[in-house]
Amino acid sequence: MNKKTVIIAGSSGLVGKEVVKQLLNEPMCKEMILLVRRSAQIQHEKVKEIMFDFSAQEYKLENIQPDAMFICIGTTMKIAKTKEAFKEVDLHIPVKLGKLAKTLGIADVSVISAMGAYAKSAFFYNRVKGEMESQLIAMNFPHLTIVRPSLLIGEREEFRFGERFAEKLYYALPFLYPKKYQPVEASAVARAIINENFKPEAQKLTIIENKGIQEISRNS
Repeated sequence: MNKKTVIIAGSSGLVGKEVVKQLLNEPMCKEMILLVRRSAQIQHEKVKEIMFDFSAQEYKLENIQPDAMFICIGTTMKIAKTKEAFKEVDLHIPVKLGKLAKTLGIADVSVISAMGAYAKSAFFYNRVKGEMESQLIAMNFPHLTIVRPSLLIGEREEFRFGERFAEKLYYALPFLYPKKYQPVEASAVARAIINENFKPEAQKLTIIENKGIQEISRNS
């Protein structure tokens, strides 16, 4: 299998940082193109940054020939403050990135979704994630990977009391969480999408649920 040039959107986020970190040591990754609002000052021969306007109505990139795209964009209602702002980040931006991938002829697309994602869900968060998944699936990529983690564990830039409390509770009393809902390390989510994306042969659509992420992490 030829080495890949990978576009990463959301490289400053919890999972995105782990994707970058792991791909630095991935022999099958030739180059990473990070779409960023501001430079992360990563000095490495594999890494190239492109200043990118995520608020644009339509995304365009020229003079690149990427093989894969990792969409690691996401926010919370606390940060977004309104439902429309949340939908912009967790629905509209990933869909615009998907359209960009189609324009660039990218065959392999991976996206971070969430456990319980369902376009007809009664819950707003799950419904938005489900709508995002449905629109990307409809784009008919040769290979689309959707990863649905539970609560993400890792070092965040912003403090989130609820998630920090749940994380500490899990470490202290893990038996309180059914296996299906156990929190998952951001590094395990990154490993899951990288493993799937770099498989020599892959299915047209792969959905990795939280339990599958944990299993991949244990076996890696």
